[in-house]
Amino acid sequence: MYQAAQVALEAAGLKRAEWTHGGLHATFANELTRRRKLYSSFLARDLNVVQDLRHTADYRDSDVSKRQATRALAKAREFVSLIKKGISNG
Repeated sequence: MYQAAQVALEAAGLKRAEWTHGGLHATFANELTRRRKLYSSFLARDLNVVQDLRHTADYRDSDVSKRQATRALAKAREFVSLIKKGISNG
């Protein structure tokens, strides 16, 4: 999702040599969903939700359930699909 968001930002003319996760999330939400309204605000929310889940799985002492992982995968697939659609229509 991070790479798809980066491609969406670049397609909108917002290119950086390097993005932090926080900077990418904030710019995607502010520029592409709120300001330019190129994508649904739900995509910005899903980007954060899945990132939080990844952090839980990678860095915390708690497990991610199969249900959570399945939902995250579905959100990621939808996110990438909508970004592809947005780029090809833009």
